[in-house]
This record gives sequence, C-alpha cells and structure tokens, in this order.
Amino acid sequence: MNSGVDFAAGGIVLLEQKILIVKNKRDDSLGDGVSWWGYPKGHLEEGEKPVDAAIREVFEETGFEVKAKNNKPIAESRYEIDRNGEKVQKTVWFYEMEVVEPFKSEPDDEIDEIALVEFDSALDLLTHEEDKKILKYVFNK
Repeated sequence: MNSGVDFAAGGIVLLEQKILIVKNKRDDSLGDGVSWWGYPKGHLEEGEKPVDAAIREVFEETGFEVKAKNNKPIAESRYEIDRNGEKVQKTVWFYEMEVVEPFKSEPDDEIDEIALVEFDSALDLLTHEEDKKILKYVFNK
C-alpha cells in the first residue's frame, strides 16, 4: 500500500483568554462521518504559504477575520489518516492568531458549530489528544 502526504495549516485563535474551536461535520481520519471538535484548519492550495492558508482557513471555517502574530508556527501536529484505503501522513502547522473582526461572515458548510471558550471548556470539548496537548502548550498548563 502506498503512502501519501498531506499538508495543512490552521489557527490557534485567542480572544480575551478564550480559544476559538470548531465542530467539524465529518471525521476524515476515521471515515465514520462523526463530528469532532478541533482547531480551524485546512489544506494548502497550490503555491500557497502555510501562514496564508491558515488565515484563509480560519476565516472560511469560522467567519472570523484574523491575522497571524508571527510567520512561524506555534505548534505542529503529525498523524496518519486513511483516505480511500491509502495511508496518508498528514502534517498540520498551527499559527497563533489575533482577531481583527469576529463574526465577519458565516462559517462554511464543513462546520457544524464554532465556539469561543475558556481553557477548561476547550479541554473538555476537543476530540483528539494531540489538540489537547497543543491547548495545554498554548496556555502553559
């Protein structure tokens, strides 16, 4: 079985000691169609820089206009998913972001819900352990 690679970028968006998370409509990693909570993120488009992809994806998935605090990622997540019977090595770079304008547009149709929550609520809601580790790192806990 061949292995593919996939690169994505997303945002760690903080606003007044709360973090922005999203409930996705489907779970690509399990292929079971179950919703899951995580950070707004998505695939890089052809020729797109990861930081630009992260800003675009946060806006598309949440409707929040954001800007990156730095051009270097604050965290990186690596995991394997099964896509149509193919093992795919996925790498996601997360950038720390600040809000320029909240609720500027409607979230896209890939998202069931968005939430701006405090640390403890985010820790309870986030589905994947890797995302919880990133949360603890960001909040120094």
